[in-house]
Amino acid sequence: MSVPDGGQSGQAPRSAASGYALGVIALLLLPLWGAACAPEDDAAVRRAHRSPPPDTATDTDADTDADTDADTDADTDADTDTDADPWASDDTTNEWTFGIDVSHWQGTIDWPKVAADGIDFAVAKVTEGDYYVDDEFENNYAGARAAGLMFGGYVFAIPDDSGGATQADFFVNNGGGWVDDGWTLPGVLDIEYNPYGDTCYDLSRSEMKQWITDFNDEYIAQTGRAPLVYTNQDWWNSCVGDSDLPDTNPLWVAYWSSGSPALPSGWSDYVVWQYTDDESVNGVGGGVDGDQFHGSQRALRAFALNE
Repeated sequence: MSVPDGGQSGQAPRSAASGYALGVIALLLLPLWGAACAPEDDAAVRRAHRSPPPDTATDTDADTDADTDADTDADTDADTDTDADPWASDDTTNEWTFGIDVSHWQGTIDWPKVAADGIDFAVAKVTEGDYYVDDEFENNYAGARAAGLMFGGYVFAIPDDSGGATQADFFVNNGGGWVDDGWTLPGVLDIEYNPYGDTCYDLSRSEMKQWITDFNDEYIAQTGRAPLVYTNQDWWNSCVGDSDLPDTNPLWVAYWSSGSPALPSGWSDYVVWQYTDDESVNGVGGGVDGDQFHGSQRALRAFALNE
């Protein structure tokens, strides 16, 4: 999802240059990760299909004022009026709901502009391995939520650095957990090409499956919900292969070419599609990862609630 960040605790930072080089080589070897191309070729056309952003007056964050405009305030008589809440709309005609995933590499983001440009959800980097916390995560969380976006976090997994359960705990303890508040998306396990060495982190398929299982089990134990899995077909089929995980964990597939996404072994469908790493969104400087939830705003809220 993002350029990895270096530095095991007590050690010199990992080489970012080597990460860039290996990442470029890996991408060049993947025909299915070709030039960034969304399901529809014109960005303006894609934005025309985006739903209006939710009214931030419906934000139920404890820090907001409990005025009479807050439709979801339990102390008002308007809490049963779902017509004023676009997230509760019965409109299921939108096949896609648009989002972005970010990290400190995007710098300071103007989240109101992002929301006004038709983005409904955001996922931000929380941790890498068990040694790095993204220094923009708190700002991204506060900004995205204040702008009315649904929000989640991801961990860039480093399976050869420490155990899966250890990295799951580090992720949750630094903001990657989940609560059923209707705004928080489940955490995302970003597991893909190793930017620092061997593609599969010098793990056999059975060892990789066990690492992922350990992460998954611990995340469920901590939050009560299975994480999304962000990956791509080539890496997963090479380094993991057949697994029971597709039976329990929703897929966030990375596929930057035209046509339907190529799915990793075991999954027959996906929940989120990262269709480009170079989307143009107001409020974000430069290109950003573009994502589509396969469903309407109402479906996204149901997904957040685990319904």
